Amino acid sequence: MDAPADMKDPKTWLELAEIKLGHARQIFDIGLFNDAVSRAYYAMFYAAKAALLSKGLDLRRHSASIAKFRELFVVTGQVEAEYLHFLGQAQSARERSDYAPFAPISREGAEEILHAAERFIGKVKNLIDH
Repeated sequence: MDAPADMKDPKTWLELAEIKLGHARQIFDIGLFNDAVSRAYYAMFYAAKAALLSKGLDLRRHSASIAKFRELFVVTGQVEAEYLHFLGQAQSARERSDYAPFAPISREGAEEILHAAERFIGKVKNLIDH
């Protein structure tokens, strides 16, 4: 992004989500699975933030953002519950990777989170574009 980003624009946050996901893939490729999971979670969180901004909400706390995402998108049927599960699973894995680094995440576990992040971001893109 060359120009200063509009931090209230959902597209800015979707772009940041894609950037973080790219970083997660690069980190995964060099075998740093815990760090890859952390980046993948942030990619999903930024996508959720984009979805909330599309509704005029700018929440800062992760727990509040996830709860509001559930309320506005999952409960209303706009997003299937599995996507909320992806986000929760990634958040738990990120917390383990950041706060319990001596319990490493497996390659397979990290792969699963990266795949979930790709799907989550794709879902939010479709949500915002329609």
